[in-house]
Amino acid sequence: MKKNFFCITCLCAVLMLQSCYSSTVCVGKMHPEEEATRVGTSHNAHFLGGLIGSKKIKAKKYVDNLTDYKIKTFHSFGDMLVSSITLGIYTPTTTKFYVNDDGLKKLRKRRASNDD
Repeated sequence: MKKNFFCITCLCAVLMLQSCYSSTVCVGKMHPEEEATRVGTSHNAHFLGGLIGSKKIKAKKYVDNLTDYKIKTFHSFGDMLVSSITLGIYTPTTTKFYVNDDGLKKLRKRRASNDD
């Protein structure tokens, strides 16, 4: 009985000790430390621990052909919770897109002209 309890406890500990994967990619003249404003968020579906992705994300949808922007991909708490519940079969991630102040002004100007 004690052996089964120990095995179950170890299994739960391994599942709960997943690391917080985070990746930041800077495009153009953007620096990782530079202040930026989030302009979009995308939730991504992966399967088998991230080995199989369901779709590709187009940055153009969020940054509209700007040359300087930052992309941050990470596992949020909710993503890790879902991954733990499904035992890694379904592994979601969150991707956020950021632009600097100049890029934000250009983006707002372009979107305002498209709305007219």
